[in-house]
Amino acid sequence: MPPRRSHGGRCLFPLVDAHMCDYFGMNEADPVRQALLRLVASGELRAEQVEPVALAVRDALRARDVVNRVRWSEIVAYLGGALVLAGAVAFVGLSWSLMTQPVRAAVLAVITLSLLGAAAGLGRAARPAAGRTAAVQRRVAATLAALGAGTAAFFAGVLADRHEALVAGTAGLAVAIAGYALLPAAIGLLACGTLALVALTGLLEVVVPGGGAGAGAGYILLGGLIVGAALAGWLVPRPLALGMGAATALFGGQWPFLWEERAWGYSVTAVIALACLALYTRERTWVLIVAGVAGLTLAIPEAVWDWTGGAVGGAVILVLAGVVLLASSGLGVLLHRRAVEGTPRDAEGR
Repeated sequence: MPPRRSHGGRCLFPLVDAHMCDYFGMNEADPVRQALLRLVASGELRAEQVEPVALAVRDALRARDVVNRVRWSEIVAYLGGALVLAGAVAFVGLSWSLMTQPVRAAVLAVITLSLLGAAAGLGRAARPAAGRTAAVQRRVAATLAALGAGTAAFFAGVLADRHEALVAGTAGLAVAIAGYALLPAAIGLLACGTLALVALTGLLEVVVPGGGAGAGAGYILLGGLIVGAALAGWLVPRPLALGMGAATALFGGQWPFLWEERAWGYSVTAVIALACLALYTRERTWVLIVAGVAGLTLAIPEAVWDWTGGAVGGAVILVLAGVVLLASSGLGVLLHRRAVEGTPRDAEGR
């Protein structure tokens, strides 16, 4: 260790001074530098260790600055995209009634191609890269692709002469699936689910023109397909996919109530809710418990109301719904505890 020297209040270790100046480029009052010098003075750090420590600290500080810049860049990108989208929507909304069909289609085509082109460019740039910057680029690209799928649906709907919902939903879903396959992200999965609902609604309008309680089976089937694809590992994030599938199926279970088929409504809803709770024993995902509890909270009060012919008052129904909610939550906690206890532990018992 170099001998201590006094230089009028300056550092006692000129060799360390040189290392710090080289690696930090800061003055002698820098707190990190002073901390390293105190460690050398106390004997906890050797002078020859100062260089690698200084290098590590410098790299850590630089990485932190990069992460902060990337985070703010992502926020600014989303904010800018939202402002552009809001401006485009306001412009189109104010001028929509004055536009002819070809002009509307042209405007939507330009917007769609711009969004998809930007998404493709960002996705291509992020593909060979790694790290947080590439992850941010992929998320922004996935968001642009999801917005492009939405405008593609509007474009197809404007061009359609009939069955607009079916044509728009199908076209948008095709674009959303392509974008999700190339850039798998939560926003892309939400776009696929939303446009699948639009397409299915349009299909049901064609297949069952007058509607009916049986149309809910289509939503239940769609929810089951989403859950099956999630369990097969085709959809990520998996919890989001399971939640989407369960919510879609519960919506289908409640559909018969729109056609005064109460018995079918609460019976199917209860079955779907119990299926979600049963599936939780295999998939420890909280969305399944939420779906199961919500389904039972809906189904049981509906059944009591139907069985009593509406004789039970609203206050009693509220109390019953609360009791069912508490009981269902308790069942969910019990299932969670059993799932945790059944999880294999490693050799250290964790």
